[in-house]
Amino acid sequence: MAGPIHEATDKLSKLEAAVASRAQAPLKKIERLEQTRDRRIKKIQEEYAAKIAEIQREMEAGVETLTPQEREQESSLLREYAEAIVTFSRSASASELAPLLGVSTREAKKLIMQAKADLGVTESAAPSSDDKQTVPAAS
Repeated sequence: MAGPIHEATDKLSKLEAAVASRAQAPLKKIERLEQTRDRRIKKIQEEYAAKIAEIQREMEAGVETLTPQEREQESSLLREYAEAIVTFSRSASASELAPLLGVSTREAKKLIMQAKADLGVTESAAPSSDDKQTVPAAS
């Protein structure tokens, strides 16, 4: 007599297990999807972190410098600027140059000396023009 009861109980427990398994399947699928998503996110974060670190290293190393053509152009322009300052200083004083450059007279004198040094103009090569201009200005 108990046999049919046990048989029915076994069938019910198998049915419950099948239903529970079906109910767990979507949860397991969601869990796998979340794990896949998390791995992908981590991978993307690592890739971007590596790219960012490389750009920061390049910045620190000064990789973003002038090209050879730009350096040549800059050098030419700086030489032209120095020549203009030296030429101006031959016919005018540092106090006249200062407002033109937007600096103090002291700074203008430093710029004139630096321009002469950059151009290789020595005091002995151009003392007559400098001395002639500074002497009348001092008198």
